Amino acid sequence: MNHWAIDTVYLATAHFAAGIVGFFYRIFLSRNLGPEGMGIYQQVLSFYGTAITLMTAGIPTAVSKLVAEAYAKNFKNKCTEIVSSAFFLTSAFSSLGAVFLCILAVYLQRRVLLFILPAAVFVGFSSVLRGYFLGIQKTFPLGWAILAESFVRPFFGVIVVKSRVLARLEGITRGAVTALAVGEMASLTALSLFFKKSTEFSANSFLNIKNAAALLSTAIPVSLSQLIGSLSGSLEAVLVPKCLEISGLSPASSMALFGKTAGMVLPLLYFPALFIMSLSSNIIPRVSAALSSNNTYYAFRLSQQALTLTSLFSFAAAGFFISMAKPLSDLLFKGFHLENLIKGFAAGIPFFYAEQVLIAIIRGTGNNYIPLANSLINFFTTNTLLFFLVKNPCVGIYGYSLALITASTVSICISFFFLEKEFKARFDAAKVAVKPLLCGAFMAFILINTYPSLKNLGMPEFACIVADVLLAATGFLALAMALGINK
Repeated sequence: MNHWAIDTVYLATAHFAAGIVGFFYRIFLSRNLGPEGMGIYQQVLSFYGTAITLMTAGIPTAVSKLVAEAYAKNFKNKCTEIVSSAFFLTSAFSSLGAVFLCILAVYLQRRVLLFILPAAVFVGFSSVLRGYFLGIQKTFPLGWAILAESFVRPFFGVIVVKSRVLARLEGITRGAVTALAVGEMASLTALSLFFKKSTEFSANSFLNIKNAAALLSTAIPVSLSQLIGSLSGSLEAVLVPKCLEISGLSPASSMALFGKTAGMVLPLLYFPALFIMSLSSNIIPRVSAALSSNNTYYAFRLSQQALTLTSLFSFAAAGFFISMAKPLSDLLFKGFHLENLIKGFAAGIPFFYAEQVLIAIIRGTGNNYIPLANSLINFFTTNTLLFFLVKNPCVGIYGYSLALITASTVSICISFFFLEKEFKARFDAAKVAVKPLLCGAFMAFILINTYPSLKNLGMPEFACIVADVLLAATGFLALAMALGINK
């Protein structure tokens, strides 16, 4: 693994530091808003994602790719011209997100949706700057922006939720939504300061029609793909509670179960994905730069390294959550009885993580139509299965997990087929899948068999979990090295 992996680890460290704060903030919200309040909060976040997609229109990904290509050829002035054009386009597309949120606020009679509008606008502009720094392969500003947002949002959120200052305006979410905007404003401020200090910055950069056209040609397919994914998330936020009602639960119980799943369990399972997010955003400009230099072999090698890291990490995470579901539930969400939900959804971690990285690699090749096709297939597969499975009382909420895993599996198969055809090389299945699976299974075996012994020693729950993880991680790494997975 070379310096790109080191940059990924650096960026992931910032994500993890932010994620730890955000994770405990989630626990705080779950205890103060309750399951129903978390259900509404999660619905708002789903619509928030769709609004961001409309406002950014895939432009950040296009900025990252185009800046990487220009920077590789030492066209530094063009980099800031691309950013200027991206700012102009983002401003134009912001109106679409605003209209979407206003319509939803009226139709669903949830005025709290209007409180996420400023946050979505801030994200739109900050994501352009993120794309720029990723393109020039400077992750330091991104780390500070991530930390700024992650500390400001919980700090403000705790104050307003506890004091109920905004409870009359937001209702049951009590200021948690407004905290999103405050955090994103801090992130945008940090990125802007770094951008101004950049040696490549030029105040004389204006909208360039050619750059705008290049951005749109890349951004539109990306935008459609992301929009379909966001709409799918929004539909799931409505469909899951409704299907649970059909299965026999009351409206309040349905929303509470959805709140436990989408507001507590899934954020817990996606917490380790902060590393995968860093890897995905970091791999796009590097694969793009390699291919622009006609170095297909290096692009393929980077892709295989990224997939190997992803598999190792995801199987370890899945083994951990499945094995330690009850201790984690008792420690973090005492009284909510989430252990079965954690096990049911943790089985999909390797699929969810791999799908995300594969899509990023494909975008790095310059093809945005395969991700679009995957998004369409994912949309129909997920929501069709969700409708038929979740409303069945024998399956219930676990039909949601089965739908997500099935859709991800189809997407993974399509992505592998395209990449092997694009690179004219086959991925090493043993290194990418089989060996990481064995390592993950071995880690789960250690976790299951050592935890009871540690518990019998009278150690506190948290200490037992930490000690168990350290022992299992040691065994995991030892087996990985013995299998030669690092070669």
